[in-house]
Amino acid sequence: MALVTLTTDYGLRDPYVAMLRGRLLSRFPHGRTEDISHNISKYDLLEAVYVLKTAFPFFPPGTVHLLDVGYRTKEQESPWPSFIVVRYQGHWFALPDKGLVPLLVEGDESPPVQRYPLTVPRPKAGFALLDWLDGPLGMLIHALGQDPSRTKAPEPWQEPLPDTVGMWQEKVYEQNGVLHGRVLYADSYGNLHTNLDQGTVETFVADRPFEVLLRSNLRHENRSDRIQGHYHAVEGQHLVLLYNAMGYLEIALANNHAESLLGLRVQDKVMIQRS
Repeated sequence: MALVTLTTDYGLRDPYVAMLRGRLLSRFPHGRTEDISHNISKYDLLEAVYVLKTAFPFFPPGTVHLLDVGYRTKEQESPWPSFIVVRYQGHWFALPDKGLVPLLVEGDESPPVQRYPLTVPRPKAGFALLDWLDGPLGMLIHALGQDPSRTKAPEPWQEPLPDTVGMWQEKVYEQNGVLHGRVLYADSYGNLHTNLDQGTVETFVADRPFEVLLRSNLRHENRSDRIQGHYHAVEGQHLVLLYNAMGYLEIALANNHAESLLGLRVQDKVMIQRS
């Protein structure tokens, strides 16, 4: 059976993760399930996609990645969550139908998505993913177990089509000789991950002197003119900039909690200025 990963905002205090893993084990007793994270901030779809995007390349092709984050909706006619499936870089993703695919594949052409055209029974109020695993998503996992090489979810899933829905998020842009990015994620060490990837930064800098500018509560730690190779490249409580495992610019403080001490937050701007 296909390897299945789980990314949720369920937390570990409640029985929800155990319920989900138990249902998968009952349906697919010979399958494997791995956790990516269950500590996504409540209702934070952007954070969930960033964590999944960072982790999934380390799993083997053919893995099915389930993402379920509770989200608030104003759609009174259809408040029940629905899921889409998409195949990307040899992996399968089941995501809430909220326009997340462009965020997952940022920088690449958005792949087509498949939707389920029929009504999914709702016997378990408040836990839609279990219903989808009993129905359409369970069908996909079973089909992949029978034929790992398949490239489409089985009928009655609809044919893959371009997704016209996309969650808005400001992209990296250049203006008046300054490259503008944003903080996307703060990890449990207080390190801040941005949407500035190494290729974009190096193309912009082009071997010229530069400074990285950011908002900071520490007067002398709001800029840096170099990107280091590791977290301990500087002594004392000083700013460290480096590229993380996915090649994105990360902001840290040597041996300390950058998020708390700098006061920098998710969605705050980070700018690179050529000297």
